[in-house]
Amino acid sequence: MKRTFALLLAICFVTLCSLSADNPKAATFIMDYEGAPPSLVLSTYEKLSGLELIIDSHVKTVSSLIKLRIEGSRSKEELLKLLREALLNQAGIVITRLDDKRESVTFNDALPVTK
Repeated sequence: MKRTFALLLAICFVTLCSLSADNPKAATFIMDYEGAPPSLVLSTYEKLSGLELIIDSHVKTVSSLIKLRIEGSRSKEELLKLLREALLNQAGIVITRLDDKRESVTFNDALPVTK
């Protein structure tokens, strides 16, 4: 049930952001991930960024959960940065730009993660 709610919340968030994607002004909203799996956060990130994510197979084994709450007005770039930071700091997931259409997603088990 929690996972379904988190997925619905992410879909609502992506819809809000896509409505304002053509508008350079920041969107006003609340995004709340309370113990979300990295796959859900990556799905939101991919939809928001419009980029193809090339995901390393080790990323699927990450069991850390993401806790992140963002509210108020934020630009798309700010949101993407906050999502990248949460994935990096809480799960050791690194997102690296490959070109103008793709990003690489890898897991680095040597990074310290916060719970």
